[in-house]
Amino acid sequence: MDVITPRVLIVAVIAVIVVGFVFGGRRRNARPPSRIYRCRGCGSAAHHDARTMEAWRGDKPTFFCQACHRQWLQAQPPRQRDKPVSTTKGGSGCLGVMALVAVLPMGLLWAWMQA
Repeated sequence: MDVITPRVLIVAVIAVIVVGFVFGGRRRNARPPSRIYRCRGCGSAAHHDARTMEAWRGDKPTFFCQACHRQWLQAQPPRQRDKPVSTTKGGSGCLGVMALVAVLPMGLLWAWMQA
């Protein structure tokens, strides 16, 4: 008796995709443990805003208040200020992962049918 049928394989792949979407999106809405942080520049206490929360989600260890951040932005050369800084060459890589998730089950199904 063959346990892995095409139906079981397809259901398993769909379940993995659904679980990935459900648990993968949780980090995006995560909040810092405290609403208040200490500014690394001037040492004042400040409330997290959208910019510092995004930095926290990006695992940045330190945060700067609006005034210190504004000073830092003004101290940057104009060409660096105009061009957004990206850590990756193309993007987040989401399209490649989704393509792999879409193609891999079809390849496995094809290989299983050839065996």
